[in-house]
Amino acid sequence: MTPLERTLAKALTEVVIRLDLSDDDAITPEATMQVIEPVAVLLQDLSEQDRQALADLINQFAHQETDPERHLTAWETPETLGLLA
Repeated sequence: MTPLERTLAKALTEVVIRLDLSDDDAITPEATMQVIEPVAVLLQDLSEQDRQALADLINQFAHQETDPERHLTAWETPETLGLLA
C-alpha cells in the first residue's frame, strides 16, 4: 500500500471508531448508519483482493490500538464496512 492508501485507510478507520463510540446524544445510531452505509456501498466496487487488503490494513491498525474499546471497534470495522465476504 502506498502512503496515501495507508493514510486514507487510517482516516476511514478513525471515522468509524469515532462514530461508533460517540454518545447517542451526540450522533444517533441512525445518523451513524447514514454516514457508513454509502461508504460501504462504494467499497463494494473494489475487487475482492482490494477489499481484503483494506481489511488487513484496518486489522493492523486495530492491533496498534491500546484502548480496549477502540481496539474492538477497529477490529470490527472491516465487517462494519462490508469488506469481508
